[in-house]
Amino acid sequence: MIIGFNTDIKYRDEVFHIQTEDKGESNPTVETLVYHSGEILLSRRISYSHLLSKSDARKRIKAMMKTQHDQVISELKGGKFLHLLEEFSPFQF
Repeated sequence: MIIGFNTDIKYRDEVFHIQTEDKGESNPTVETLVYHSGEILLSRRISYSHLLSKSDARKRIKAMMKTQHDQVISELKGGKFLHLLEEFSPFQF
């Protein structure tokens, strides 16, 4: 298992927590969760089973984790997930 990433992002006066983790070789998946006020707004998963036999698998998985983490942050900052927040929040955006 590879150590993941945790980032807090402030967007439109709201704080979001983005967490990306490796689920381990028995479940070869990179999972990114976006939290707001303790609730999961979004989850994104991608398999890395195709990398397990590679000699540099660890390096590739870490890069995959970082790419997915950064992509979700970029999408959040771009407003892509506002519709999810509106469904769960009494705030008007």
